[in-house]
Amino acid sequence: MNGEGCRSILEELNSKSGMLIQRIAEELLFVEPGERIPKIEDLSKKYNVGRGTVQNVLKKMDERQCIALESRGHLGTFLRSKDLSMLLAYCGSNSIVGVMPLPYSKKYEGLATALHEEFGTLNLSYHSAFMQGATVRLDNIMSGRYDFALVSRFAAMEAISKHKELKIAKEFGLHSYVSEHALVFSEAANGIQDGMKVGIDSDSIDQKALTLAEVKDKRVEYVNVNYMHLLKHLKAKTIDAMIWNVDEIDDASLHVAPLTAKESLAIAQQMSQAVCVIHQDNKKIEYLFRIISDERITALQYEVEAGRRIPKY
Repeated sequence: MNGEGCRSILEELNSKSGMLIQRIAEELLFVEPGERIPKIEDLSKKYNVGRGTVQNVLKKMDERQCIALESRGHLGTFLRSKDLSMLLAYCGSNSIVGVMPLPYSKKYEGLATALHEEFGTLNLSYHSAFMQGATVRLDNIMSGRYDFALVSRFAAMEAISKHKELKIAKEFGLHSYVSEHALVFSEAANGIQDGMKVGIDSDSIDQKALTLAEVKDKRVEYVNVNYMHLLKHLKAKTIDAMIWNVDEIDDASLHVAPLTAKESLAIAQQMSQAVCVIHQDNKKIEYLFRIISDERITALQYEVEAGRRIPKY
C-alpha cells in the first residue's frame, strides 16, 4: 500500500465514523475468504449505530478494494477477498515491531531476517528492536511497547507461570534459538570447583537458570555481570567461569567444556528453542502469527547461518 493510500485511511480513521471503521475492520480481519461476515443487524446493535451507517462503512471498504463482498441472499454476505495490509491499516496498525536479542549470532540475524521477509510476503511493515535480557524484553510486552518478544521457550514458560497475560504465539524448532550452551573457563579446569568466581547475569532468565543448576551444591562466589560483558571479565580473569552460548564462541584460546549437571542438561533443550511471546489481548498479532510459516522462517534462518543469504533486518 502506497503513502497516499495510508494518508487517506488515516483521514478516514480521524473522521466522525473513524472508530466504527476501525471496529468493523477488526471484525473482518479474523474472517477468512469464503466465510460469512457478521450480520449488519448484529454489527448495528453491537456498536449502537444504524444499519445504514454499517452498510456505508462496508461499501466504502469495498470501493477502496480493502475487501470484496458477495451477497448470497438469505445465506448472508460472504467475504470474497481481503487486502490484509489495508485491513490492518484500517484497524489502526499495519506496522509490526518485535523485540529480539542483540544480533550477535548468526542464528539471531537469521531469525530477524526471516521474520522481516515473512511479514513482507503479507505486505506488512516489520521492524526489529534489539534488547539484551529476556526479562527486559518480556517486560516490554506486558507494558504494550512492542507486539512480540523473541525469547527461548524456557524463558517464555518461566514468565508465563508468573504473568498470565503472556502467551506463546509461535514456536520454532529445537536449536533455533541457540545450538547449545557450554561452560567456559578462564583457565583449563576439570569442571566447576569450590572457591571459583562464576559470572551470572540476573537479567538473563536462561543464563541465570543454567548457572544455578550447573553450579548447584558448589561453594562458589557469584559475580553479577551483564551477559555482553561476561567474556571480557573472563579474559580479564575477574571471573573464573561462566555459561555461554556456543554460537558466540570463536576464540580458540578459550577453555570450553560441556554441561554436566542433570538439571542443566534437562532444561538446556528448552533453551535452544526460539518462541515469540505476545500479550494475550493482542489478537491481531496472534492472528498474523497463525498465518505465517514457521517452516519458511527456520529455512531462511538456516540460509543466513550457512552464509547463503545476506542478513536483512
